Amino acid sequence: MNTPQAPKVAILLATFNGAQFVDQQIKSLTQNVTPFTLHWLDDHSTDDTRQIVRAAAQGLTLREWHQGERQFLPGAFFQLLECVEADIYLFCDQDDIWQPGKIDAAVANLLPDLASPVLCFSDSLMFYDDEPDIVRPLSEVFDSKPPKALQESRLFMTVIAPGHTQCFTRPLRNLYLEHKSIARTYARNHDAWMYLIANAAGTARMLTNVPTALYRQHDDNVTAALLRHGGKRLDRSTLTWNQQQVLRRRVARHAQGFLLAAPLRVVVSSAPPADLPGAWASRAGAAAHVLTGNFVLLQILGALMTAYGVYVLYLMLRRPEDLAVEENHVSWAHMYRMMFVAQIGFAVAYLL
Repeated sequence: MNTPQAPKVAILLATFNGAQFVDQQIKSLTQNVTPFTLHWLDDHSTDDTRQIVRAAAQGLTLREWHQGERQFLPGAFFQLLECVEADIYLFCDQDDIWQPGKIDAAVANLLPDLASPVLCFSDSLMFYDDEPDIVRPLSEVFDSKPPKALQESRLFMTVIAPGHTQCFTRPLRNLYLEHKSIARTYARNHDAWMYLIANAAGTARMLTNVPTALYRQHDDNVTAALLRHGGKRLDRSTLTWNQQQVLRRRVARHAQGFLLAAPLRVVVSSAPPADLPGAWASRAGAAAHVLTGNFVLLQILGALMTAYGVYVLYLMLRRPEDLAVEENHVSWAHMYRMMFVAQIGFAVAYLL
């Protein structure tokens, strides 16, 4: 009888000037029984990161994938995904700590699904470097608690599946490879992209009551900047006006990339639209028999939404600093009213 071969497990570690914390991270990986290979890309560190990693990884199976040019983020993790062949992949940041058994639990969860594009993740525990004994679930900090945060409508904004908790199969990695140039150009983050394509073409599931990652916050941590206001630490994340605009642009570009990668499926009616004026029949949408709404009403609705949008923009720009401190800014209410008016308008335009 042939004994089933154990899956190849790859830990993908990307580093850049992580000498202060990387030793503790690597040592935490060893507190598992699952065999794995540590695949490492150092993105041109100028400190002692390389020497520390090699010393800490003694006794582990280590593969190095350093590149001639800087990869930055998410490029460093995408480069590792493209270089490494394995059955199961886990992203690994340089400054966290993994609880004992984290690898074991994630790998065990994926074993029945090695032939499918599946991703699992958990709710990491955030702590400040100078207060290591105080931890809080990341879903609390970013107000992204399940089940609401797991809804499809939240796919582009959620932080419920951080990369340092993700574990996924080779088929999901292969989906990334099919559109890797798009991902490198448009993806907001490597973890956000993998979570998105897992939901779109496979399965993404949250594990509970399992070992997870201890997510360290320190002075050089990007997330830590979102948890301060006026020099004080906050219990929840907050964004300044400029940070909100940067995030919106990145999310919009992320969504644009997803549209480029996703197959376009348009159901075209076999019957011509009976109520469209002949003057509009040459338009692309009408010619394809897809856009069948009342053209005049749609134009009126477009003008109305433009004017309403300008008014909402005025409310936001009038005192932009209020957006970071007011829980229910007046502009938010008008945004919801805009959506309500738009839905009614579309319904009228397509029913008349």
